Amino acid sequence: MALLHNPIFLLLLIVVLGELLGKVHLRSLALGPPAIIFVALAFGHFGYTLPQGVQTIGLAMFIYAVGLQAGPGFVSSFRRHGLAMAVTVAAIVSAGVAVTYLCCRLFDFDAGTGAGLFAGAMTSTPSLAAAVEVIGHDTAPAAYGVTYGFGVLGVALAISLLPRLLRRNIVAEEAALAAELAAVNPPITHRHIEVNNPNIFGKTVLELGLKAIAPVTLTRLLRFGASEPVLVGADTILDAGDKLRIVGRPADLDKVQLLIGPAVAGEIAFDRVLTKKSIVVSKREFAGTTLGYFNFREVFNVQIARISRNGIDLPADAHTRLHLGDVLHAVGDERSLRNITRILGNDLKATYSISLLPILVGLLFGFLLGQLSFELPLLGRLTLGTTGGTLLAGLLLGARYQTGPLIWDLPDTGSQLIRDLGLALFLAAVGTSAGVSFVATLHEHGLALLLSGVAVTLLPVAIGTLVGLWLLRVRFLRLLGVLVGAMTSASGLNAASALSATPYAPAAYATVYPVALIGKIIAVKVLLLLL
Repeated sequence: MALLHNPIFLLLLIVVLGELLGKVHLRSLALGPPAIIFVALAFGHFGYTLPQGVQTIGLAMFIYAVGLQAGPGFVSSFRRHGLAMAVTVAAIVSAGVAVTYLCCRLFDFDAGTGAGLFAGAMTSTPSLAAAVEVIGHDTAPAAYGVTYGFGVLGVALAISLLPRLLRRNIVAEEAALAAELAAVNPPITHRHIEVNNPNIFGKTVLELGLKAIAPVTLTRLLRFGASEPVLVGADTILDAGDKLRIVGRPADLDKVQLLIGPAVAGEIAFDRVLTKKSIVVSKREFAGTTLGYFNFREVFNVQIARISRNGIDLPADAHTRLHLGDVLHAVGDERSLRNITRILGNDLKATYSISLLPILVGLLFGFLLGQLSFELPLLGRLTLGTTGGTLLAGLLLGARYQTGPLIWDLPDTGSQLIRDLGLALFLAAVGTSAGVSFVATLHEHGLALLLSGVAVTLLPVAIGTLVGLWLLRVRFLRLLGVLVGAMTSASGLNAASALSATPYAPAAYATVYPVALIGKIIAVKVLLLLL
């Protein structure tokens, strides 16, 4: 068919057929998006291939979206869990070298075939490039083509089956990690206290210097003997017997309580005058603006008690920069709240809109970073490449959130679309490329090479699971990200994300990816020395 030589038609056909195949369920198991590579291998075998550029842009889109998602929590994740994750990656890469070496000795593979076996089964294109630089193009690329297909699919299948094999409840794991996160970043709550410290009688809230003690907000004041509370401002004077509602994290509330007075029971509720309202920041021009810029308390007589962002409560500090989609929990009279609502937008649908320019600028930035190269001892010159560059760009821009008018962050639906589309393009191009030499190389080396590829893919994952989960006590959802990051597997990360929509696996993937990238380049050179 002439149409099959049209790269656009061929790409769409492979992706559509792969998506349809991925939706076929055998009992409760479905291949999902990685099924695209099976269809692509078939077309590649018959000589229908896609341009290299399709693979490059697909991989860049996928990795960039991952970096954006992981960026905000990358630094804190590495500080708390980096060592255990790095050790797990080292165990996985070392296991890959050991299994490859044993297979080469068992089946009498030459050094080039062994290097291609390692690079393909461990899905590491930079390792293949390093091997070719040393030994040439003779056998390594062909072995890579045979083993890479299962390397892509095998990791995804292993990750999908791991919860069943280990009898892990994903919901329970999410709850355990949420509790761990809450311990590190406790939720914001409120407490009622009574003013009984004589040293602060007659002083204004500003004179107390609370910001130097703890990041809390005084929201309501019930005067001694009064029946209706009022909002608290910087010039509010405190007297004996007054009752205050303070908002903050428990440990911070304890500090303020030592200064002002003991906690009291009861509620400080508004009757008719003041009400509560949650307002969504949906106007893009206010993203990145500090809360203090609006001066809600003085201008509108409205108090912001706290800010909710991505399910986490933040203190309503004047220096807190607002993000698109932030929810402000405000207290004030209805007219003032309506005015603030008009200013900030309060349109949830608007927060899901996507601007194309920041995405394209981010990808371009990633490609430029990918051109950077470094001289490393024993390794020679190392180039970040498309994958490393776009991951680094995603991490940097995701952590920064905004530069001028450009908001780098994406809503979940937009991020998922870019990831899925990028993965589909990547798998289609990789599959057609590997399909060209798949049968010929398989015929030359027999099933030995294919089975060796299966072993080099699955055994390191199993060893990494043992080391990470039981020896180093890495949380299961984070371990999924560590495993796919160590295998530098885009399809594996997609499988991990399908198991849980939480950001733990992507954050772990981004944390260990640079370690795995450099570690595998070192490993393939060590392997060539051994062979």
